[in-house]
Amino acid sequence: MGCSWSSCCGKEESELDVADERTRLLNDPVSVSTAIPVQNEDLLVQGSNSSPKSTDEQSVLNKILQVTATNVIDVAALAPSTIEQNEYLERRSHYNSKLSPVSWQTGIKSQCYLVDIPIPEKVFNANPISNENALLIKRAASKIKTALSELKVYHSEDLIVPFAIP
Repeated sequence: MGCSWSSCCGKEESELDVADERTRLLNDPVSVSTAIPVQNEDLLVQGSNSSPKSTDEQSVLNKILQVTATNVIDVAALAPSTIEQNEYLERRSHYNSKLSPVSWQTGIKSQCYLVDIPIPEKVFNANPISNENALLIKRAASKIKTALSELKVYHSEDLIVPFAIP
């Protein structure tokens, strides 16, 4: 019963260098990084007229700046990833071959109202809609028009709220 410290609560010495899903990609931003030494001599020289509080604040700000500078990834300096046309065509054919067995059918079928009519004469020679149906459509359209004209939006509060950002 029970467990030892190294097996349940901590890591063994051999596991410290092994990367897994719990390994941090970047160092702890609060800790002081020793990757880049401080190059500015002004930070090392303390002025006689500066107060200890401002010196502490300045050193904390310098540490934050140094850690940020070490953790920045310069994307512009990375080489552009360009591929040749034949490699692009190979990848495209590979992806198409992988996707070809996949069924892309969805449960929703959209009905297209603009379809070709093989014999338009039949449609034009058909009986027009009845007067009752035309009257029903006109009444529905007028009711929709009055409902939309009576629609009102009341201003109750601001949509954009300014935040107090210093």
